[in-house]
Amino acid sequence: MDEKKFDIKEEYNKSKHKLPDFESLDEEFEITLANIKESKFLIRNIRRRINDRIIFYCRIIEQLIYPNSGNFIGMFEIKSFSEEEKQKMSEEYKKLMMYERESLMLDVSPDEKKEVDYINKIWKDWPSLKKTLIKISEKMKDSWNSKDKSEKDNYFG
Repeated sequence: MDEKKFDIKEEYNKSKHKLPDFESLDEEFEITLANIKESKFLIRNIRRRINDRIIFYCRIIEQLIYPNSGNFIGMFEIKSFSEEEKQKMSEEYKKLMMYERESLMLDVSPDEKKEVDYINKIWKDWPSLKKTLIKISEKMKDSWNSKDKSEKDNYFG
């Protein structure tokens, strides 16, 4: 029996809702990796995939702004950030968490119109969030190039 292969892009473009361009959304949130096999809950599944990425970014920032002594990486990297940068990071974290919690509410009480609104709100806010995430990532990476004077006093054995 020959079944028609499900094409997520085609189904997305057939949507009656005004949504971001599929290619652009996929580039940023890897929608095609969500393994969506049918159109019944297409918008919901796309929203969940976007939320997976939002959660990923939240966890990265979380380990910086709420470091614990068991997390050497977060404690090391956060030293590279100024108080002003930490404040900005905290504000961006709150935005991301608002999106994450909004998605949670949609999982509890699905509503296609609200799902579409969620996708469009994130898409509108994404350039600013992405810019901040890039700065944070660069600072995290660069922290490993800096010489910390207390590093020589650390005992690892």
